[in-house]
Amino acid sequence: MLSLSGLVRENYAGKQIPTSTGATYVVSAFLAAVITVTPGGLTGYRAQEVVPCLLLVIGSSFVGLIDDVFGTHAARGFMGHIKALVVKRTVTTGLLKAVIVWLLAASAITVTTKVRSPLTLVFDATLISLAANFINLLDLQPARSGKVFSISIALLLVCDHHSCIGMVPVGLAGAVLSGFNDELHEKSMIGDAGSNSLGAALGYWVALRLSPIIKAFILLFLVGVHIYSERYSLSRTIDENSVLRFIDRLGRS
Repeated sequence: MLSLSGLVRENYAGKQIPTSTGATYVVSAFLAAVITVTPGGLTGYRAQEVVPCLLLVIGSSFVGLIDDVFGTHAARGFMGHIKALVVKRTVTTGLLKAVIVWLLAASAITVTTKVRSPLTLVFDATLISLAANFINLLDLQPARSGKVFSISIALLLVCDHHSCIGMVPVGLAGAVLSGFNDELHEKSMIGDAGSNSLGAALGYWVALRLSPIIKAFILLFLVGVHIYSERYSLSRTIDENSVLRFIDRLGRS
């Protein structure tokens, strides 16, 4: 269907393959949310944590799909989008996506936790939006984003397996696992529609459930990666590290 509609993109090897298959992951997240929320209804405590995350995931996927369809990708990196705005007076789809994801994150945090200082709100929303873009930065090789997402989900489950906040991210993880084969064999790409939703879900879980100290370290890591990626290639860095290279190439044809 994606191929027939023309939604294809050149991958790292120069092959034209369908993209934005990650948009279908939202279906899995929706089912996970329904299973979690149904026992207590829409007014229960589960709904107060799960529904905002689901809306964040849906919104992030939608703006990612817009970028997949209409984005030119001429401006790369955060500074590239800022330069396009300042110099060319052009609002890129990438910049628009970043702003909308931040606003969605702030809204989800506000709805979930009623008592929150403005500084904490900005901190958490920034963490979520950077997490969304971090997974997006990794989406240059087959299944790389999915692997990082799956490893992160496993770590979060170990740290926080009692909360129902993780139901939407775990629902996404099921979809990621089911799509690994097609990605690894270069039959599809999740695109921004997938990577943004995966990162936003991870960021939401981290922002709401981990301690402030751990969140601060994660935010510093995300900021560092984004600054690093402005000047250097993440793919080259991964290839130069034997452990990261092994994980990155695992399962690829």
